[in-house]
Amino acid sequence: MARKRKFKKLRIRKRREQKLIDVYQRKLVEALSELRLPVLMLHFALTFGTLGYMLLSDGDFINSFYMTVITIGTIGYGEIVQGSDTPIGRIFTSFLALSGIGIFTTSVTIVVRLIFKEDIINLYRAIRMLKEIENLSGHFIVCGYNEITARLVKLLRKRKIEFVVIDGRSEVATKLQEDNVKYFILEEPFKRSILLSAGIMKAKGMIINLEDDARNIAVIVTARLLRPERESFLIYSFAPTEETAQKLEELGANRAIVPARLLATRISAYIFHIGSAFISDLFDRIAFGEESDIDILELGVSEASPLVGKRLKEVDFRRKLSVTIIAIRKSDGELDINITGDTQIEGGDTLILFGSPKNLRKAQKILEDFERAERLIGGRVEV
Repeated sequence: MARKRKFKKLRIRKRREQKLIDVYQRKLVEALSELRLPVLMLHFALTFGTLGYMLLSDGDFINSFYMTVITIGTIGYGEIVQGSDTPIGRIFTSFLALSGIGIFTTSVTIVVRLIFKEDIINLYRAIRMLKEIENLSGHFIVCGYNEITARLVKLLRKRKIEFVVIDGRSEVATKLQEDNVKYFILEEPFKRSILLSAGIMKAKGMIINLEDDARNIAVIVTARLLRPERESFLIYSFAPTEETAQKLEELGANRAIVPARLLATRISAYIFHIGSAFISDLFDRIAFGEESDIDILELGVSEASPLVGKRLKEVDFRRKLSVTIIAIRKSDGELDINITGDTQIEGGDTLILFGSPKNLRKAQKILEDFERAERLIGGRVEV
């Protein structure tokens, strides 16, 4: 009895965790199942008419089928089948026309209505989109589509970063299509099955802006249950107040951003650096992802990295990788900006690199690979 109860619980759990693509496919099959009766009726009418005319014409299949189609389709090009102009043939044609025309028009109407029905088209598009999302890796999940996140996805697209938008409001579908958002799911993002369908297990992070604290919390908690590691899966959320931001970070967000504080900080940067407005604006645009020609990257150095113990002039990042180290954040959080060629790299350091996005990506791949980093120190580097 206990075993039976356990098996039942497993079945219930499995049903709850059913993939969204399976749900959509089932709905599509159910919608298309309405085609069974009209297709069967149309098949019966065509078969009955063709066989009847074949009997009259001693087996002329092509003309018999054609005569059936033009009769029940109300086209009526005349009596082209041998024997159809006889009294028996005309009685058969009259009977076929009276019964077949109704079947044909009803069947075609149902078929056309179902094929062009908006729900079926949307289901098909959603299924195809979910299949493509399954192939994504290292992407971001954006929960909630509004003015802020619409600007955000434009910046992600500019940096060629893949993303999936999740929003439970069906009315945003038009806006998503107008903004050329490639991947989106019109479901509530706090559901486990929806996050799994958005590829959370292979995603790099997510941005949450549902404009409702309770829903933001629900998404963060669900996401952290699926991806508990904060280092490899990043969660950024928006919060209306400092207190709410603190709660969201305690629940699992890497960073909760208060728009009012962010705006005030950015404006104050211009006020405090009036004499160096260009430099201030440049770093501001880099920090906010608005500059596409140059960027800044933070790269951690593990204790086992071959870079540990090496001086900056030994690895010569500028010549070999076309990037520049502008500062080093030490393991205790202190920022060292007075670096020279004799500055030694230590385990736990975070190197702050400056350069073009393309070169920074190449440098990151090389420095995160143990063997390639060793070749870098030896004077050779494979880019």
